[in-house]
Amino acid sequence: MKSGLVAILGRPNVGKSTLMNYLVGSKVSIVTPKPQTTRFRILGVKNLDDAQIVFVDTPGVHQAKSALNKYMVEVAKKSIEGVDLIYLMVEAGDYSGEEYRLIFDSLNKTNIPVFLVINKIDKHQKEEIEKTKEEFKSLFEFKEVVEISALNGQNVDVLLEKTLQYLPEGPAYFPKDMLTDIPLALAISEIIREKLYLNLRKELPYSSAVNVEEIKERENGMMYIRAVISVARDSQKGIVIGEKGKMIKKIGQEARLEIQEMLKKPVFLELFVRVEEDWPKFESKLKKLGYVLPE
Repeated sequence: MKSGLVAILGRPNVGKSTLMNYLVGSKVSIVTPKPQTTRFRILGVKNLDDAQIVFVDTPGVHQAKSALNKYMVEVAKKSIEGVDLIYLMVEAGDYSGEEYRLIFDSLNKTNIPVFLVINKIDKHQKEEIEKTKEEFKSLFEFKEVVEISALNGQNVDVLLEKTLQYLPEGPAYFPKDMLTDIPLALAISEIIREKLYLNLRKELPYSSAVNVEEIKERENGMMYIRAVISVARDSQKGIVIGEKGKMIKKIGQEARLEIQEMLKKPVFLELFVRVEEDWPKFESKLKKLGYVLPE
């Protein structure tokens, strides 16, 4: 039996969450076309006949200015502590900009083996892929280089096969029927936040946070869920609610359907919008909204 933790590291929007969901075979991390969707360290468990691999999805590493962005980068850096293997995930056609200098600073301080995982090969020419591979290989000594498409699963079996070669022998970390260790309240809040990202204009989602304040099963078997969407400015509150409440109703309907599918029970979802003035800028307000660095 082999078991181990594999951290997926990279800049925003290279496909880290898409890869983890594909590997696990279930939607564990939320996915949107917008960069910086992932804010937390999310675990996904892959069970094989003779192995268990625990994948660690991380926020994208980027040049951070606000307290929220600094928090996300710090979460990513801390996520590689204690893992057995790291995937540095890049996009085909990518180049080594400022974000990667931050990543290599962290990688150079550890003896953990690192794979270069080149994603989105289905969308790029072979010349671009080769150029990306050579550029990144010149910057770091990777144990393996694997070219994949996380979206359609191309070469992901090769990545898994190579991963197993580097994992230590040991017992499973989690029961076989467990796909993630995410608390229920966080899983629900992430679903709601995903619907915010998918429905609202480009800037607003980055200034929104979701907190589930109550989960209660009623006598009729229905799950009652109360959640609060926090925004940074009063003007954003109206955008989330929408004309005659249409937007928040749409977000709530989409989220409720997915939460029902997850819980396998009928759900009554009640959403509220609250203004927490400029919350992404202040560490104290981040903590109030649940953004606390892992130990």
